[in-house]
Amino acid sequence: METTIGQQPIDRLKLSERARESIRERIISGQFSMGEKLTESGLARLLGVSKSPVREALLQLEREGLIVLSANRTTHVFSMGASEIAELGELRQILESEAMRLACLRNPGPLGQALVAIVARMEQALSRDQSEAYKLLDQEFHRAIFEHCGNSYVRANFRMLSFRVQALRNRLSMDPELNARSLKEHQGIRDLVLSGRHDEALALLQSHICETTTNYLDLVAEPDADKAGAVPAIRVATEEMERFSRASLEAVGADPATVEAVTRALMHASTLGVDTHGFRLLPHYLKALSGGRVNRAPSPRITAGTGGACVLDADNAHGALAAYEAVGIAVKRAREFGLGAVAIRGSSHFGAAGAYATAIAEQGMMGLAFCNSDAFVRLHGGAERFHGTNPIAAAAPAEEGPPWLLDMATSAIPFNRVMLSRSLGLPLPESVASDAQGVNVTDPAEVEMLAPLGGALFGYKGAGLAGLSEILSSAFSDAPLSAELLPMVSDDMSTPRGLGAFVMALDPEAFAGTAVFRAVMSRYLDAIRGSEVAADQRVMAPGDREWEEAENRRKTGIKLDETTVTDLGAFAGEHGVDPLRTISVGS
Repeated sequence: METTIGQQPIDRLKLSERARESIRERIISGQFSMGEKLTESGLARLLGVSKSPVREALLQLEREGLIVLSANRTTHVFSMGASEIAELGELRQILESEAMRLACLRNPGPLGQALVAIVARMEQALSRDQSEAYKLLDQEFHRAIFEHCGNSYVRANFRMLSFRVQALRNRLSMDPELNARSLKEHQGIRDLVLSGRHDEALALLQSHICETTTNYLDLVAEPDADKAGAVPAIRVATEEMERFSRASLEAVGADPATVEAVTRALMHASTLGVDTHGFRLLPHYLKALSGGRVNRAPSPRITAGTGGACVLDADNAHGALAAYEAVGIAVKRAREFGLGAVAIRGSSHFGAAGAYATAIAEQGMMGLAFCNSDAFVRLHGGAERFHGTNPIAAAAPAEEGPPWLLDMATSAIPFNRVMLSRSLGLPLPESVASDAQGVNVTDPAEVEMLAPLGGALFGYKGAGLAGLSEILSSAFSDAPLSAELLPMVSDDMSTPRGLGAFVMALDPEAFAGTAVFRAVMSRYLDAIRGSEVAADQRVMAPGDREWEEAENRRKTGIKLDETTVTDLGAFAGEHGVDPLRTISVGS
């Protein structure tokens, strides 16, 4: 017996094939969401067929991994958590690497010709802003590798894998920068295959798959947070965030040097993913500048010093201005004396210490930065606030790539992590914060003090490091101790806090020489990244995670929590600043 669709006779087998292709296309394109419940009757109505071919189509799609049929006869579109996406990435690495190796061995000429034709169409699609066409060509590029590998079993496994990969690919935000980077990588693989540099082509393919997997993981990261009850993050383009920061600081009367320094420091933190010290702090800084706690037009000056060392009185400047001023002085003195050290007093909160160590490293020197802050961290075994979070930062340049970068609080977590967790509605990790009696708590609303770095058994190490930062920040500049400072969070926004800080630059040329230093740093970084890795782990050099995040955020935007966006929106309305333009929520 025959059934008709659009007046064309189609037998039952063809109906099920057509239903399968139609449902598959809707899943891959994103018309059906991951995890969405599907019913046979609903699909039958949608496709204009009976339930029988739909049922057969769903069974076939289950074998393809696109449909999940449960024991209670309910049907859902597949969904993937972070661990499953990571495993899919591993499988892609295994299959595509072998397919590339075989294709380059058996059919290098035809493979190169196929990639040339596909990349040309990819270039054309991007030039016409045809992102949907580009994504299909992306899939075709990878299919070509399997088509030329000369192994039917490898090809068959790719087909089953490719449906989920394409479904994930179609759910990615295809912004121009991401597309351009993707195209560049595909062009690179094509060129390496054509030139016979097959090992390099394989290495670039593996790197490309790794980055793609990271993008897929980003895709599910915030929905997973939603399930935990967290408020999703909001993204803002880096250029827009910088524009809003400058306009807001100017609106409260900050001088150009302060506007530049504060924006630069906040951009460093938010771009590298150090959100606790990024633009979440801008509303607080604006209040401090408006209220007079921070001098809007300071005149920092050197009050003492000899040789490579000096004291900088910051004139109650914003901490970022004071620290960047100290960086300039330290670098200049290091070029003359081999090292430059600047003790700062009369400052304020300076954000991420790593910003200043990095600024020194960008000048070809090793940079160190320290500061103290109001007491909020108990001693090891203590039950009262004693030290501040007292960060330590260091950065060292290498021959290639970004610097080795360490930026750490000497507390188990920074205080701003508590504030961010309150904003996002997230619990804190175990044993990082305490209530008023020194008892550890995970609810950020109950936190009265932080624990020192090192946990219950080794907190004395963190307390000792906090003391090191305290001595450098206070004793060398005659700045107040942590316990003597006014609190950062206070109704009093008119009284300066007078924080201390310490910045040091070491010029490698004054020691074994710049070339030697950079070469050793490169060997050291290579050794770290090439060291043996435990199961399901990844070894990273200090700063690697942050530099990777910076690359990602330049493409996808800076993350802000809803509370910060609301506060900045209120400020913009009150001060006539063009409102902050966001990209998206939860992506």
